[in-house]
Amino acid sequence: MTPKRYRKPWLPLALFALGTAITLPTAGLVAARLASGPADNSIKSPALAVSVIRMDRTDGYPLRRVFTGQVEANRASSLGFERAGLLRGVLVKEGDAVNAGQVLARLDQALLGARRNEFEAALNDAEASLSLARSTLRRYRESVDEGAVTRQALDEASKGASAAEAGVDLAGARIASVDVEIAKSELRAPFDGVVTRRLADEGRVLPAGNPLLELQERAVPEIRVGVAGVLADTLKPAATYSLNWRGRSFPARLRAVLPIRALGTRTVDLLFVPIEPPAGLRPGELVELELTDWVDEPGFWLPLSALAEGTRGLWSAYAAEPLTEAPSNNLAADHQIAPRPLEILYQDGDRVFVRGPVNDGEQIVRSGLQRVVPGQLVRVTPDPAEQLALGGH
Repeated sequence: MTPKRYRKPWLPLALFALGTAITLPTAGLVAARLASGPADNSIKSPALAVSVIRMDRTDGYPLRRVFTGQVEANRASSLGFERAGLLRGVLVKEGDAVNAGQVLARLDQALLGARRNEFEAALNDAEASLSLARSTLRRYRESVDEGAVTRQALDEASKGASAAEAGVDLAGARIASVDVEIAKSELRAPFDGVVTRRLADEGRVLPAGNPLLELQERAVPEIRVGVAGVLADTLKPAATYSLNWRGRSFPARLRAVLPIRALGTRTVDLLFVPIEPPAGLRPGELVELELTDWVDEPGFWLPLSALAEGTRGLWSAYAAEPLTEAPSNNLAADHQIAPRPLEILYQDGDRVFVRGPVNDGEQIVRSGLQRVVPGQLVRVTPDPAEQLALGGH
């Protein structure tokens, strides 16, 4: 007996409902597309606007070089006694202004005083002996013609007077020698200056020549600047140049260019005299001299914002090359980005001097390099700074 097959009356209804649910949205989407018409393939995307700078080739660039110098006193001395002795007194302190010839310190002079008294007594004795010898010689001369005194006695009296004169000269020389020693026991200022250092106090026995005080001249100081290369030969003595100190400029006269180049630094020393030194300029301060040297090297000036880091130590700039025909899918694009490898030769503030495969008059993207890539189509806009220079707004 063949088994019965039971039909499921609900299955056709379910399949119909599912087909209707799928067909209706699809039909609506098709109807909406048909209502909007055929697809528009002519829609153009806007081109990126970039600001450019025109490249102008130059034959070289001015190289700004800064040389550092030091303020020096015209004269500075370490003062000491010529003779050894006990330091009896120091009459000045550090920072005191002194005049030439002023006594600054003294050694003990007791022994020298005693020796001078001794030599003065010897001088008095010699002068007395000289007086007696001269009187004797005079009497002998008066008596020799009368025959009371022999010629021999007269000669002896004459020689005795001469010996007495020599004794007086010797005693006087000894006193003068002691006076020199006493003078050397006083330390005097060799020039007008300021005491900058004191190295010993009273009661110390000083060897001969041992420094006691350091003295610096009060006159306007000089400035010594070492200049490398050939720039020293371009400066003229007696001419006025500008020096910088702590951000301030002041004029200075070039007094001399020394005729020797230092072996270690290979620099030539220039000596400047400040004409109007700023307040506070003192020996030991550092001063700068800025000079300009022309470098013969063809190239271009670019702002730092126009450079992108490249490879192998080079840098890149992006040139905007004109399009020969307008593209169909980019609105108002008139240039295309092309990289240019560059070598930086010199930097001056926010600009650099570069060389590389750049044509004179070529347009380089000024800034915003993170927004462009090689091959990109762009729209060039006039540079506002160039417009302002031309009188635009």
